[in-house]
This record gives sequence, structure tokens and C-alpha cells, in this order.
Amino acid sequence: MPDMNSVSMMERTFSMQLDFLKAIRSLIAYDKEHSQEPEKTRFLEAFCDTQEKALNMAVLLLNKHKDTLLTEEKAQKEAEEAQRAKDMVKQKEEAQKKAIEDDLKKAETEEGSLFAGLDGDDDEEDC
Repeated sequence: MPDMNSVSMMERTFSMQLDFLKAIRSLIAYDKEHSQEPEKTRFLEAFCDTQEKALNMAVLLLNKHKDTLLTEEKAQKEAEEAQRAKDMVKQKEEAQKKAIEDDLKKAETEEGSLFAGLDGDDDEEDC
């Protein structure tokens, strides 16, 4: 998959770049119409032509592979969501284990608890 995050991002980027080239062409036309000495824009026009051809080819390639890219993008998102769900379950289990451990420690150390004062020694002399 290309470096860009998503197919829709590529579509927006290509569209913005093509719109930018149209803006440059409009500026060139404005200069020619409203200036007594229009700038020499041969290289700028060639730049626009080249960029438009390249972007049109990029759009063609994107459209050619769009369905496959969207399928891959969807599968990747689903895999990421599944991993997040696994991580959340694991964190929840760890939190529950910690809560149980904390409760056990509290039961062993709290004065009113049945388990208070038990050291783990099995001396039954006090009974």
C-alpha cells in the first residue's frame, strides 16, 4: 500500500493539486489579459502541463487499484481493531488480577479481617 494513510486521502490530495494547477493557469490568463507587459510564462505553463499529465496518471493508477486498496485498507483497520480489543481484554484481566491481589493484601493486613496476622506459619498452638 502506498505511504499515504488512505485511498480517500490520496483522492483529496490529487484533487487539490489539480485545483492548484488550475489556479496557476487562471493567474497566467489573468496576467495576459490585464497586463500591458505579460510575464513570459512558457516554463510555468510547461510545468502545469507536466504536472497535470503526471497527476492524471496517478489518478488513473489509483482508480485502477482502488477496489483492492480499499479492501486492504479495510482488512488492516479490522486487524487493528481486533488487536485493540485483545489489548483491552488483557488490560482488564490484569486489572482484575491486581484488584484481587490488593484485596488479599488488604484482608491480610486489616485489623478486623479474619486473615489479619496470619504469617503463613501453621502454628496451631494458639488454638
